[in-house]
Amino acid sequence: MLIEEGFKALYLNYKIKEIVPFLTKLTPKDKKEIAALLKKMINKEWGHNSISVLAALACCKTKNEYEKISPGYYSMPVDLIDELFESYVPEWIGESHSFLREMGYLKMLEWEQKGYLTLNDEICASLLSSSISQDVVSVYPVTLESHIWLLFEYESSITARYGDRNWKDLLKTLVQENKIERFSILKSSLSAVNFNFSKEHNTWFLELFAYLEPADKEILELQEELFLIFHSTQQSLFPGILKILNPVITETGFKTELFLHSITSLVSLSAKNILNGLLPALEKIARNNPGLHEEISILLMPVFLNKDKAIQTKGAKIIAKYGDPESYRIKEELKSYNGTLLADTHTLLKNFLTEDEAGNKEEQHYEAALWHRSEPISPVETVEDFIFLASQVFNNNETFHFDLFLDALLRLNHQLEEDHFNQLEPAFKAAFKLKGTLGLNHLLATFFINYGLLRQQKKSSVLLDARLEFPRLENWGEKRSPFIFKAYQQLLLGIFERLKEDKKLPVLSAPDYTPCWISINTLTDKLKIYQDQNEQPIPFDLQMAVLRVKKENLEEAEQYAKRLLNKEYYTMLTPVFDCHYFTERYEKVYLDGRFEWTPGKRKVYKWNTTEEIPQLWVNINNKKELPENSSLLDSLFNSYPGVYHDDMIRILYTAPRFSGSVFAKRYNETLSNAVYQYDSKGNIEFLDAWLKLNLPFQPIHYLFLSAGLLNKDKTFYGMAFEVLVNKAVSDDFNIPELGRLTGQMISFELAPVKRLTDGISSFINISALHNQVFEKLLISILSAIKSPVFNLKKILELYYELVNLNHSYADEAIAGQLKEWEKENNLKKIIHQIKTHERKTL
Repeated sequence: MLIEEGFKALYLNYKIKEIVPFLTKLTPKDKKEIAALLKKMINKEWGHNSISVLAALACCKTKNEYEKISPGYYSMPVDLIDELFESYVPEWIGESHSFLREMGYLKMLEWEQKGYLTLNDEICASLLSSSISQDVVSVYPVTLESHIWLLFEYESSITARYGDRNWKDLLKTLVQENKIERFSILKSSLSAVNFNFSKEHNTWFLELFAYLEPADKEILELQEELFLIFHSTQQSLFPGILKILNPVITETGFKTELFLHSITSLVSLSAKNILNGLLPALEKIARNNPGLHEEISILLMPVFLNKDKAIQTKGAKIIAKYGDPESYRIKEELKSYNGTLLADTHTLLKNFLTEDEAGNKEEQHYEAALWHRSEPISPVETVEDFIFLASQVFNNNETFHFDLFLDALLRLNHQLEEDHFNQLEPAFKAAFKLKGTLGLNHLLATFFINYGLLRQQKKSSVLLDARLEFPRLENWGEKRSPFIFKAYQQLLLGIFERLKEDKKLPVLSAPDYTPCWISINTLTDKLKIYQDQNEQPIPFDLQMAVLRVKKENLEEAEQYAKRLLNKEYYTMLTPVFDCHYFTERYEKVYLDGRFEWTPGKRKVYKWNTTEEIPQLWVNINNKKELPENSSLLDSLFNSYPGVYHDDMIRILYTAPRFSGSVFAKRYNETLSNAVYQYDSKGNIEFLDAWLKLNLPFQPIHYLFLSAGLLNKDKTFYGMAFEVLVNKAVSDDFNIPELGRLTGQMISFELAPVKRLTDGISSFINISALHNQVFEKLLISILSAIKSPVFNLKKILELYYELVNLNHSYADEAIAGQLKEWEKENNLKKIIHQIKTHERKTL
């Protein structure tokens, strides 16, 4: 304690002159006490000063212990540290990067010269890299003899700039002054790239190599090191390597065959900047090495997997010029790529193709597959199965679990005994976890908690806690809760009353086929149970049930219903059998999804400025009030604010045939402009959920899909193209409508053209029918573009390719646009090609 008190007195009174003598007299036990005091007080009651810094150095037993209480960027008392080190130097000091970083490179070398520490190479490289100065590197000979080469062996801050000082300039100066060997620097910079440091470091070392302006002789001496970089995972380095090698490719000492072996994998890459450097290099080698013509021709083949017209054309020209049309190897290899050859490539290589390959390709058949095959859903028949389902229903596994849960509870309620409620404890806990949340899951949790409080005689602690956190079911929600939530609340209130009355009745809206469908005969059988018990269905339960009915074999089903049900209960199925029922009661736009949309601008705030971005907004209105006797569809069509992703699919499946309003609201919220594209994962799940219904597209669905085809999220974009490829060959898929909407989005500059062209390019030639469909799609897209947009040339090139593949000609629908766009300099050539092809075809 005397030592501790003595140190406190020095610290609190800042007796700086007495601290070093005090520390040098401490025993190991004393140091342990001081270290414990520092851990307790520093950064809590005390702050750092020179006394605490010195004490930490002297008393901490390990590097880790010191760094936990080290002062960070506190100004270090260097003179006092020197004084301390004359008597005592911590054993770990040479390994403490944080301490030595504060002292600097030269101080570290000074202490090393005095024998205070042994240098760590990695720390040495780090400290030297932060000392960009010719004065610093000239103080100790060891810096240029040894330490400077550590910069090429360890990842450091060599890439940093300090004002106008940087390592590239310093190293070049040292080379020019012959203070370090030029060739060693060149070789070390390439070796550093092959150490696979960070992308930034690898790029920097390659730039250093180029900055030193290596002579052709030096490049040839280091060519194998350069070739080795082609095996790196960092493809961005490849264009730089190709640029460095280009001047020596035809030199006598160039190892051509080793180069060709090294770049084999590059040919199959899609990056244009790599291929634009590689193809001229291969052409130059072919020109000077007749014996390699066949090998280069075969090596080039993977470029025909690339959908870029310019890349394919360059590769084809090299083969056409230097390849032998009679070469069996070239012809055989080319067969593997025949399906991916673009039109101009096909023409350039016609001498290498057999007649069958050069002519029409064999028709490829493609049948649209069902997105989802509907499977039967078995109802829960036993209490044990219900208990198992109850533990999962709050985890968002399957949307139909919600309905199965309610149906099973209503049918099995009379079988549940006190012991069963003990077994339902995990389910009550899962429900309790939803306290404070919103939406339909919280509504179901409230229903279940209320049910448990009603039925369990000896209330569990979970239910007692839940009573304080959850409202009574009738009080759930707020005045502004979406109408669809209130409709579900009324459904659950109806079921709750049946449970109190111990009525053994089925829930009509529980689906019997995935994802949410009800077979009409099953619904008829359920209504027969209500009829036999003289019970009236819960209104929203009946309405949801008829909205979920699969429209199959309706004539037979109608006769079945007439035989089984009396007039009153048969009439309940009128919405199913009367094809005019809904059109006579609801606005047509909500039924057919043909909403109007308005192009406009949206203000985006960036820092202290605002800018306007294009927006395509679906016009859809919500009523603020609904009559008490409003239908389920009225509630659905007027629900937007407050509905979030977790509930969107369940709401979608409430009335699967009338999903237009749900899609419109989802589109406006997440896809209506190019900047604010929210929740791509949610949109993927939402679109997938709708596709599982296997229903025909409505206009609003085409709009949503168009936004997906142009979306910046790769996963959503990829799924949208998967949908297009699958649905495009279906008779009921409206390609012109999709094209018109996609063209409007491009015309309004809602998305870049490249996403569309890249997507379609990757699917060309999967079948002849798809090629024809894609041509129709592009015609509709081009028709909707009224004035040139950025990268319009890419669409026209793709259209030209498809016209060639389909042996068709430019459609009259776009003749006016082509004539007008021909005035644009960058479009003249491709439009001329389109027109020339048309004349040849005619």
